[in-house]
Amino acid sequence: MNMMTKIRSIAEASRSACWAVVAAVGLIAAAPATAQTVTIGTTAQGSLGAALGAALAKVMDGRGMTLRAVPMGGPEVTIPLLNSGEIQFSLVSADVASLAASGRTVFAGNPQPNIRLVGHLVSFEAGWIVRAESDIKTMGDLKGKRVSWGITQQRILEYWGRAQLATADLGEDDIVPVHATAAPAAIQDFMAGRSDAVVFTVGSGLVSQADAAVGGVRFLPLPDRDDRLDIITSIVPGTLIRQVTPNKRRPGIATETPIMGSTLVLLANANTPAETVAAVTEALYTARDEFIAIHPAFNRMDLKTLAGDVPDLPTHEGAASYYQANGITGG
Repeated sequence: MNMMTKIRSIAEASRSACWAVVAAVGLIAAAPATAQTVTIGTTAQGSLGAALGAALAKVMDGRGMTLRAVPMGGPEVTIPLLNSGEIQFSLVSADVASLAASGRTVFAGNPQPNIRLVGHLVSFEAGWIVRAESDIKTMGDLKGKRVSWGITQQRILEYWGRAQLATADLGEDDIVPVHATAAPAAIQDFMAGRSDAVVFTVGSGLVSQADAAVGGVRFLPLPDRDDRLDIITSIVPGTLIRQVTPNKRRPGIATETPIMGSTLVLLANANTPAETVAAVTEALYTARDEFIAIHPAFNRMDLKTLAGDVPDLPTHEGAASYYQANGITGG
């Protein structure tokens, strides 16, 4: 079975599993004409994307829109569902959105032409975590260690892992892969001692869970080398490096740490009604304080960059019209 056949098989299996769950909770039942249900697909429960999607749903419910946030897995699951119109919105990272629109890396030969940008939400970082007491201190120390790999419902995490390993001149042959179907399962493997390291998002609920379960975690810094940005962007275009500072909401960050990052963006299907997208866009622009009250990560939402571009990805007409009518630019 070639790689594209495998990817498509995984996507189809993931799609069937996700919609079995969605159907079970009634989210795809016919909604009343007076209150259409709009669905936003997010990453797995316990991830930052799932938390932000739930916050968006709560704000929109208060504005009269029945929006349901459904944790479905990684972008390899949610983006094809969005592209086909089976869900109306999705939250993914900007780099993945660009790769999906252009058909690169995990979407190689399988571009998603019906996805559209709504806006940039919050910045985030993701890196390799190890136990706090581990003798793994640097990225290079992962050589020969058991690490989470090939997460089938969120393969982009593998690419992020590859990119960071490459900054220490390591590749797949240098580690012992521990395969998992989804990010929560990979975290469970780490907590159970079946793996020594796992890639996940700084400040996410799953990392906090792991931190409590193993007596503390630690994010590995990217090596101090001049070409590290060139290395990570050659593997995952559109990413960057941020200096992450300690914060009680960011377990695993004890000192300022250079970690690979991107931005979570809200996407819509091209056929999601313009008025629906405009209403969501207006909420993002006018209700920042309300979002922050629900989840502190929205402190990182910069209204000056809300309307920013993503390479290869058109902006939805509903969002573009709202931005233009209100003189909002991408900064």
